[in-house]
Amino acid sequence: MINLLENNINKIETFNLTKHSLPFVISIPHSGIYFPKDMQKKVLDNVLFTNMDWYLPKLYEFLNEMDFTVIINNVSRYVIDPNRNIEQQNIEGNYNNNLVYTKTTFGKDIYTIIPDSKEIKNRIDEFYTPYHSILNQAINEKLKYFDKVYLIDLHSFGKNISTDIVLGNDNGNTTSDLFIHTVNKLLTEQGFKVQNNIPYSGGYITKYYGNEIKYCEAVQLELSYQSYIDSRNFNEEEFPNIDTELFKKTQMRMEKFFMNLKSNEVILN
Repeated sequence: MINLLENNINKIETFNLTKHSLPFVISIPHSGIYFPKDMQKKVLDNVLFTNMDWYLPKLYEFLNEMDFTVIINNVSRYVIDPNRNIEQQNIEGNYNNNLVYTKTTFGKDIYTIIPDSKEIKNRIDEFYTPYHSILNQAINEKLKYFDKVYLIDLHSFGKNISTDIVLGNDNGNTTSDLFIHTVNKLLTEQGFKVQNNIPYSGGYITKYYGNEIKYCEAVQLELSYQSYIDSRNFNEEEFPNIDTELFKKTQMRMEKFFMNLKSNEVILN
C-alpha cells in the first residue's frame, strides 16, 4: 500500500472546462491513487488495492490537447467510489454496488476499524459530491452550446475475457443506436475487438447521466488490461508492470479513435 499514498496531488483534475468546440465530456473516475491520512491509519497491513483503472490518465493524456473536456478523479475508488449511487452506503455490501468498500475486489478485508456513518458522510462531502458537481456542471454547460452532449466514462478491467473493449450503455438505455454503433465502428476500425454491455453494462455515472439529463448520451468504455498494460493474465496486484511498446501502440490507436470521433459528421450533425 505504501506506493499508493500520494498526498500532494489535486483531488480532481480538469482540462478544457471552458472550451466548447466539442460536445464531449470525458470522465475518468477510477484511476486515482490518493488515500487520506485518516484512512491510512485504519487499514490492515499488506492490503492490496487491486483492480484500479491503472494508468488511464497517462494513456489518454492526448485528450487534453485535442480540446476534449476531461475530468479525472485522483482519489482512490477504495476511499469512495463516484461510480456508485449515493444511496448505496450499506457497509456490508459488495464492492460492485457499494459507495465505500470494506473489502477489496478480491474479497479481502480492508479495515481494522470500519468507517462509520460520520466518516462516510465526510468522504461524500469531500470527494464524491465535488466530482459529481463538476461533471454535472460540465455537461450542462456544454448543452448551452450544443443540442446534444456525449459523456464517455473511461475505465479498464483485468478480467480475462476474450475482448479488448466493452461498451456499456445500460443495454441501450443511455445512448442512441446511432452513437453506440458509431463508437463501435470507429474502435473496430482501429483493430479493437469490441462487445457491448457484457459483462459491463455501465456503472452509476453512465446510467445516471445518460438517463436523467435530457440530451446527454452516455457510454462506458472498458479497456482490457491485456490490451494496453501487458498481454498476460492479471491477478491480485498493484501497479502492474507495463509493456511499453504495447502501451504506446494502444495509445496511438485510441488517439486515432478519438480524432475520428471528434470529426465524425454522422453524430455531430
